[in-house]
Amino acid sequence: MKKLGIVLLVALAMLSLAACNKKKGNGFTETEATKFHVCGGTVELGSYDLLTKPSKAAQVTDEEVEESFQSELKNMLAEFPNYVRDESRDGTEVQTGDIINIDFVGKLDGEAFSGGSAKAYDLEIGSKTFIEDLENGLIGKTVGETVDIEATFPEDYNNEQLKGKTTVFTVTINYVGQLKEEADDAYVKRIAENMYGSDIESMDAMRQAIRESLQASKDESFEDDMFNDVLDQMVKNSNFVTILDEDVEYYANDMIQYYTSLASYYGMSLEDVAATLFGSYDDMMNTVEEDAKEYVKQYMVLQEIVKKENITISDEKYKEMIADYMKTAQYSDQTEFENAYTKSYLLYCMKNDLALELLVEKAKVTD
Repeated sequence: MKKLGIVLLVALAMLSLAACNKKKGNGFTETEATKFHVCGGTVELGSYDLLTKPSKAAQVTDEEVEESFQSELKNMLAEFPNYVRDESRDGTEVQTGDIINIDFVGKLDGEAFSGGSAKAYDLEIGSKTFIEDLENGLIGKTVGETVDIEATFPEDYNNEQLKGKTTVFTVTINYVGQLKEEADDAYVKRIAENMYGSDIESMDAMRQAIRESLQASKDESFEDDMFNDVLDQMVKNSNFVTILDEDVEYYANDMIQYYTSLASYYGMSLEDVAATLFGSYDDMMNTVEEDAKEYVKQYMVLQEIVKKENITISDEKYKEMIADYMKTAQYSDQTEFENAYTKSYLLYCMKNDLALELLVEKAKVTD
C-alpha cells in the first residue's frame, strides 16, 4: 500500500487513507470522524535544523522523457500499426486483405452524420470493422480515386439514428499500405491528429509534449511531495521511546476492514484480494502492520509538535481553514459540515495541519 504521509485520518477510501489535511487535497470522509483516534506513546522530536526541502520541483530528465516516449510509441504502434504507402499499388484495384488508407464522409439524407467521417483511416478490407456494404463496395475500386458507395446499416446496429438506414459514403482511397515496423514523423503526425486531436507534427515535437506533460505533473505534485518528505525526515530523526500496540492495531484494523469491504464488493475472498494486491495474505498483513506503524509515528510527531509549539486555532484562523476544508469536502453550509465531522475533529485536523506547515517552514532550502 502506498504510504501517503501527511496527517492521515482513520477511514480508508479507495486504497488510501482519507486525509483531513488540506495539503493532500484527498477530501473528507465522514466515516469514523466522530471518534478519531489520538495516539499515545512517547516521542522525542528530532531537531528542526536537520530538515531540508527543495525550492522547486525536480526537473524532468532526458532519460525520463525518452522512457515515456518509447513506451508511448510502443503503445501507439500496437494499437495503430504504421502502414505506409505502397507506391507499386497506386492505380491498381482494391482487393480483399488490402490495408487501404482512406478519407471518408458518410451522409444520411444528404447530411453528414456524427461519427461517419474520418481522414487518413487505415481499413483492412474483409476485417468487418466497417459495415459490410461499405467494405465490399470498395473491392475493385481504383487506388487514388474518390467514389460514392451506398451502404445500409444493419437492423441491429447500436445507433438508433442509423440502424437499418441507407447512407452514402464518399470515400477517397489514398493508398494501399504496407507495414513499417518503426514509427516516423509522418506516422506520429497522422496518429496524433486523427486519434488524439493533437497538432503534434514530428517525433521531436512528441518528445517535447511528453516533457511538458511530465514536468507539469511534477510541478503539480511538488507541494504534496515536499510536505510528505519533510514529515518523513522528522519521523526518521525522532526517537520513539514507546509506540503503543493499541495505536498500531487501530490503524491496521482500519486497513483490514477496508480490504474486507473491497473483497465483498467484488465478490472475492480477502485472501484473493491480498494475493492480487500484495502477492499473498501474509504479505498483505506485513504491509498493513508496517504502514500502520508508520502512520502512528507520523501522528505522534505532529501531535508532539502541537504540544511543543503550543499550537492553537484562533477564531479567525478557524474561519480561514474551515473554508478550505469545506471547499475540499464540497460543502457549502458550515453548520452542516461541522455536524457531520464535529468541531473537535476539525480542530484536531487544523492543529496537525499547522504543525506540518511549521515543519516545512523550518526546513532549509537545499537548492
